[in-house]
Amino acid sequence: MEALQILERLCQQPAVPFHEWRVAREISTILNSRGLNAKRDRWRNVIAEIDGDDTMAPLVFVAHMDHPGFEAIEAVEVNEDEELIVAEPRGGLGKRAFDVGTAVRMIARDGTVIYGTIESHGLLRQVGNGRFARTDRVMIKPETGAIGGKASDVAYPAPAVLDLPSFGVEGELIKGRQLDDLAGCAAILASLGTVKNDGSNSRPIVGLFTRAEEVGLVGAALAATDEFVRKDAIVVSVETSLKSENAKQGDGVVIRVGDRMTTFDHDAEAVLHAATNRVVEHRSADGFRVQRALMGAGGCEASAFKAHGYRVTGTSFPLGAWHNTEDDGSIVSEYIHVDDFNSGVALITEAMRDDDEPLHNDPLRYLSSFPETGAMRLRETQI
Repeated sequence: MEALQILERLCQQPAVPFHEWRVAREISTILNSRGLNAKRDRWRNVIAEIDGDDTMAPLVFVAHMDHPGFEAIEAVEVNEDEELIVAEPRGGLGKRAFDVGTAVRMIARDGTVIYGTIESHGLLRQVGNGRFARTDRVMIKPETGAIGGKASDVAYPAPAVLDLPSFGVEGELIKGRQLDDLAGCAAILASLGTVKNDGSNSRPIVGLFTRAEEVGLVGAALAATDEFVRKDAIVVSVETSLKSENAKQGDGVVIRVGDRMTTFDHDAEAVLHAATNRVVEHRSADGFRVQRALMGAGGCEASAFKAHGYRVTGTSFPLGAWHNTEDDGSIVSEYIHVDDFNSGVALITEAMRDDDEPLHNDPLRYLSSFPETGAMRLRETQI
């Protein structure tokens, strides 16, 4: 199955934090179809493993299944003929996502879809005896005739997403409501399928698809706390992150050296450099391009694992309209470059084939050896 087809399938599912079950179900279906057993940890993160030599450190590729949106809490009756839905933001949404008139779509557990618009923002909530505080809660006004019954008939809580196109390819750009981080999930799934099929890995490989990243790296931090994966593992965060002058769209997938919280680990990053060199040497991917940058606009799951003592590195697709907010503040679909996505899939696939041998292309290898020629010149010259 092509990576782009996988991404399209995932993007059809709502992906609000704590309501990732449809994405998780789709991921499990795809894994099972490729001969990979989809498991869950106690936090309902999804895990897939490919066996390898247990004397080698495993490689863990992690991406998150959620994307910022709203969580509908309850329906309230305004009058006999009108109900409104109270909702709270989950994850970092742009300011204009809260504007009156913003279109949203609520998807209930039973499959009922309610289309509506933001009616008001900044609802007061009681925080003590006679005391109230303004919150980020919004009121959603359902469209007339949008559902067959009342909003109060729906089971709450339920996810409510921005009513934007789920997926599309326009020229060189992939556009979608929630590419962050379903693009990372799709890249890992495609790579797992390829490596499982051809049996080309040496190390044990783990694909980890986490929950509630957008509200504090929750699923990843809990997985790291539980040490579900071995502590000697190398963890690779596969993310999307805001494009910049140092990480331009169309210049290739980014080897990410850090995020807004921390820098990552050299020996982990060396696995990606070795994979890059193998792709180039074997010419195994058309139009393959890689760039390297610190992407500090946000945090990623590598930091959650690093906080628990794991060696970490990361990749990232330069993202436009991060969290559905364009440079001018308007609310639009996110977008990444097709070539960056394809390069990322090629890099991750080749990284899964790492054989844990000494990394001859490690950038520090030269500096770790005795610089004999330079030493001779220093001895011969006087200052």
